[in-house]
Amino acid sequence: MRAPKSNEGVWRPCIALACLGLCAMMFSGCASSSSSPTTPSTPQLSGVWLGEQTLTSFTGGECLAPVFQDLLGLPSQFHATLTQSGNSVTATLDIDRTGGVCTYTGSIEGNALVLTTTSCTGTRTLALRCSNGAVRDLLPESESLHATVNVDGMAGSAVEHDTVVVSGTSNRAGTFAGNSTFTLTRQ
Repeated sequence: MRAPKSNEGVWRPCIALACLGLCAMMFSGCASSSSSPTTPSTPQLSGVWLGEQTLTSFTGGECLAPVFQDLLGLPSQFHATLTQSGNSVTATLDIDRTGGVCTYTGSIEGNALVLTTTSCTGTRTLALRCSNGAVRDLLPESESLHATVNVDGMAGSAVEHDTVVVSGTSNRAGTFAGNSTFTLTRQ
């Protein structure tokens, strides 16, 4: 029987296994570091939506303040058509209670949507009677919407600024600033 010359026969398999393990760790490390981090996909919003908006608070309104007080907490419906190109979003909202149509532009980042009015047509709310008998018109100035988009739709808040004028004239009588919440569901 021959005696082993050294521990050479014992160490070679151990060194080979260690090298194999080191290579496996290096390759797995390279694979994970070379892959880019996962970015959330941008929701696709293009299409027709049905919305519900509820006035939650307001300031101003001149002699119309009691009218707006009666509207607090009551939902109103609107229809929206959204068009999206990348992160840019445009929207057309048809407000059922006034018959007005407003156009908005904005963007979506992740699941956060921000829109601001660019124009409104036919949105004059005319001949609102105050408790003192005066009659006022409400003319929209601006509105901004902030929403969080989820799988089923979106929910958010809106801030609206309007001018109150003496009905049938351009004589400014006051201002109205309203805060509301809204939801939108895809149709």
